Amino acid sequence: MSNSLKILLYLFFLFVIFYFVQDRFNIFDIKFVDEKGSTEEVLEKEEEESTVEIYNQDGKSLIVRVEIADDNQERLQGLSGRRTLGDYEGMLFIMDTTGGSSFWMKDMYIPLDILFIDENGFIIDIHEDMQPCEPGYCPNITSSDVYKYALEVNAGFCKENRVGVGNTVLFNILSDI
Repeated sequence: MSNSLKILLYLFFLFVIFYFVQDRFNIFDIKFVDEKGSTEEVLEKEEEESTVEIYNQDGKSLIVRVEIADDNQERLQGLSGRRTLGDYEGMLFIMDTTGGSSFWMKDMYIPLDILFIDENGFIIDIHEDMQPCEPGYCPNITSSDVYKYALEVNAGFCKENRVGVGNTVLFNILSDI
């Protein structure tokens, strides 16, 4: 095989590896467009899910896919009965009014971090590593300040991603309206 052909094959394999790594980890935020220059399919895929974007203590942006709990029944159910939750997945509780109510870990199987967020998008309180209730004992979890939103994620999320009180949160919430 000639050297030119070998070089072309190496370049082809490097491109294929780069493509799969980029597709998996979205390192360079590359979007492929069709012949008309449209990115509609890519945008539609991105808009199918509600997300919150957290800016951590390092200024790094973290995207968390969220399920929305915005009525009493959904807030009461929460993540009860779940056995798993993805690394960057969670549940966003949207309260009817600013103030908030207490949480508990009844019927939970996984420990959680709970981030309390005010109406301006600032994290005002965090309860880390909340464990499922024990038989006969299930304490209430409350914020030290009034809040409008609460975000439940896997325990260890805040520590691992350097998320703390005072960090900001942007909401990309899909609605039926």
